[in-house]
Amino acid sequence: MTRYINKAYVAVYSYPELEYITTMEDERAAIAGSWNAYNGIFQTESGNMYTFSNTSIANGFTENSTKKAAFLHIPKGTTQFDDYYFDVETAARGLKPVHLQYLGNGKFFAQVSTLQSEEMTRWADKELKACIIDVKEKTVKDNGIRKLPSVISH
Repeated sequence: MTRYINKAYVAVYSYPELEYITTMEDERAAIAGSWNAYNGIFQTESGNMYTFSNTSIANGFTENSTKKAAFLHIPKGTTQFDDYYFDVETAARGLKPVHLQYLGNGKFFAQVSTLQSEEMTRWADKELKACIIDVKEKTVKDNGIRKLPSVISH
C-alpha cells in the first residue's frame, strides 16, 4: 500500500558518491511517477527537471488521490521546486496521462486514459488515447488522434 500519496517527494543524492542531501516536498501535486511506468522525473535539454504525477489508480495508486495529474518543475542546479505548476488533467479535459515519453523542447508523447477515475481498475492500461503535452505552453493536443489499441507494450 502506498501511503502519503497527496504530496510530491524527490530525494536528492550527490553523484557519484550517492550521499543523501535532502528530500524535496510539494503539496501541490501527488507523488511523482507510478509503478513500472518510468514517468516520474524527466530532465530537459537545459538541465531543468519536471516531475509528473498521474494520480491514476490504473497505474498502481492504492486509492484515488485528491490531487489532479500535474507537472512540477525543478530548476537546474537547485534542490527545491519552483512556483511552476501545470494541472495537465484539467488541460486534458479530465483525462489522466498514464504513460509519458519525453520528445524534447518541452514536449511529451502521452497515452491518456479516456476513463474517468471512478471507471478505472488497478493495473489496467485500456481505453487509451495519444496526445502531445507541452509543458512550456501548458497545453495538451490530441489533433483528432483516435483511441489506441487496448494492449500496449511497454
